[in-house]
Amino acid sequence: MPGSRFLGEICFLLLFGLAMYFCIPKPDLYEKYSFSSAVYDRNGKLLQLALSMDDKYRLFVPAENIPQTAKDALLLYEDRHFYKHPGVNPFSLGRAFFSMAGGARRQGASTITMQVARLAFHIDSSTLWGKIKQILRAVQIELYYDKSEILEAYFNLAPYGGNIEGLGAASLVYFGKKACHLTLPEVLALTVIPQNPGKRNLLTPIGADEVKKAAERLKKIWKEHYKHPENDRLSLPLSFGVYLPRHAPHYVREALGKASGEVQTLLDLDYQKMAEETLKNYVLSRKKDGVQNAAALIVDTNTLAILAYVGSADFADYHILGQVDGTKALRSPGSALKPFIYVMALEQGIIHPLTMLKDVPKNYGLYTPENFDRSFYGLVNATEALVYSRNIPAVELLLRIGGENFYALLKKCGVKRLKSADFYGLAMALGGVEVSMQDLAAMYAMLNNRGNYSPLRLLASDEVNFRSVLSPEAAFLTLDMLAKNEEDGSRGMFVRHKRAFPVSWKTGTSYGFKDAWSAGIVGHYAVVVWVGNFDGTPNNAFVGREVAAPLFFRLVSKIAKAEKIPERLEPFAGLNLSKVQICQDTGDIANAFCEKKAESYFIPGVSSVKMSNVSRQIPIDVKTGLRACRHRPPLTEMKSYNFWPSDVLKAYARAGISLRRPPEFLEDCPFVDAPRQGMPPQISLPVHGRKFLLRSYKLAEEKIVVKAALDADAKTVYWFINNNFAGQSKPEEALEISPVLGKMNVKAVDDYGRFSISEVEVILAD
Repeated sequence: MPGSRFLGEICFLLLFGLAMYFCIPKPDLYEKYSFSSAVYDRNGKLLQLALSMDDKYRLFVPAENIPQTAKDALLLYEDRHFYKHPGVNPFSLGRAFFSMAGGARRQGASTITMQVARLAFHIDSSTLWGKIKQILRAVQIELYYDKSEILEAYFNLAPYGGNIEGLGAASLVYFGKKACHLTLPEVLALTVIPQNPGKRNLLTPIGADEVKKAAERLKKIWKEHYKHPENDRLSLPLSFGVYLPRHAPHYVREALGKASGEVQTLLDLDYQKMAEETLKNYVLSRKKDGVQNAAALIVDTNTLAILAYVGSADFADYHILGQVDGTKALRSPGSALKPFIYVMALEQGIIHPLTMLKDVPKNYGLYTPENFDRSFYGLVNATEALVYSRNIPAVELLLRIGGENFYALLKKCGVKRLKSADFYGLAMALGGVEVSMQDLAAMYAMLNNRGNYSPLRLLASDEVNFRSVLSPEAAFLTLDMLAKNEEDGSRGMFVRHKRAFPVSWKTGTSYGFKDAWSAGIVGHYAVVVWVGNFDGTPNNAFVGREVAAPLFFRLVSKIAKAEKIPERLEPFAGLNLSKVQICQDTGDIANAFCEKKAESYFIPGVSSVKMSNVSRQIPIDVKTGLRACRHRPPLTEMKSYNFWPSDVLKAYARAGISLRRPPEFLEDCPFVDAPRQGMPPQISLPVHGRKFLLRSYKLAEEKIVVKAALDADAKTVYWFINNNFAGQSKPEEALEISPVLGKMNVKAVDDYGRFSISEVEVILAD
């Protein structure tokens, strides 16, 4: 019989093929395929679905993330005996072969495993030999893979119309959600597409109508076989579209450089859209000033997560080189780097926030720095020098902290491609070293993290690796100083604009007006903005305070609307900080004769602060206003004057500022009354000459008590340990201070500068 002979030939070929295939190693079902990557924000919102290497949207989904309803629907629709057959269904095959041999219409007999074989090995199953290859491959697959793995392969390779393959990509493109979140109506609609992806295509109106018809037929079959909780919702209209967003392109490019597949990032899409819109509108509003491009970063300092990442004003605009990532470009930060000189000076005890610094013309060999406004203030306190961005004080502080130490700080903070410290020299103080926006954001975040540094985080899998770089006291004091920087209400340099919350911020302008910066901290967010041109074209409008600060504060305002920002900048917990009355004119501890006083933080045992001896009271002749030799009331009266040292007088003179000086003497004086008589402090603790034995293993916790009696006219005693200010107390009030190993000079000074000293020795008792 012809039929029997044909069937015998088929069986022989199958047996021969099986024998050959048993000797072949385990096949790789995905060898011929590459997969897409899907990048999500921190809340699971899709940022971008990238194409595979062969330009397909094909996203791998593991078996455990494929809904059970999708598996049940597929088996019901395509292969109800999937778990019973060995890869082929003999009854269906026999019927199909006899039908084909007799010249009848070709009948479908492919199991799910056979479909996987066809897809995995690109088999043309429309011919007899192709069908045989498909069968052999199906049997081979069943030998090496379990049913769950075969289903997984089907759902990752099946066509879903156009260049969309696999359930993972189809669910994202058509329904804007991950496969694991598909509803039953959506599952049924996707189930019918692979059977005829050319005709059933949700990308076209006709194809969508065909999908709905086929899904309706499957829906009836489903209801007959399953009592599912979602069956009542099957009558709801199917809502679908084409969801292929391209959010945060610079950020996504960075993320895909670090990971592939389903990539979970830390970006916040809401913050990203806010930042992009704010930046775009700002650039448009300043177009008349030649502003064409800008970049911005918003970082959560608690987690170091990048929440918003805008690399340019328009990624698609080739005129501004929009695809260049401005957050990674190395550029001169100008004065935006100055806070890190001050934080090191605070940490080393060189300054406290109200230390007076000289702002006078000065040259350093061939290097002659100038202030941005080409003016000089004479003397200015450290806080004003920082927020008003005075260049001379910054250079002087860099000299005192050591350029090599500042360079080492930049290295610790991950600044890339640094040349040698000698190459930059003193220009480091004025932004002569190039940094990226990401570098700067991480460094400002460090100030808000108690001086602990960690690189910024892009992906959810990135870990926070904090390491201590600066003291927490110095970090807080720097933030507090920067919070005194007022936002301009106009183009004027010092026009104040009141804020309801503190912002610690700084601007920067690079040499030649190529880059304008503004960076700072608001709440637990670090914000950095840059305005300029990627090709380095200068523009006189590119001044940090004029063009970058307004954009910075637009972003700050948007953050404040979305998040609750504390109304005050409070010190970090557990800081070794105290406050003292400072004489504003001198930057020293205010004595009884100082007229202008201000309260300031200092670091006990670290900050370089001394008792003021500039402010003094002298007798003045009432009639002439000249200085008298001695006080003879009512002919004379006591008035306070500042007795400035010659170097300070010279500094003010060089700045063109005239100081009020004490008047000349009325007559030649054989002697001059001392400004104040009385008893100096009487130190009762520690006793002079005493030795203290301290436990080495608890040295950090050990304290020594100091106490002193004062004259009747004095109200406060100021304590110095080895000439470093340690604290203040009331008369006969005990104060605990941290000891210093070895010889310890304990000095008590009262309001009038009278002092006494007790010398003790501190020894470790091991």
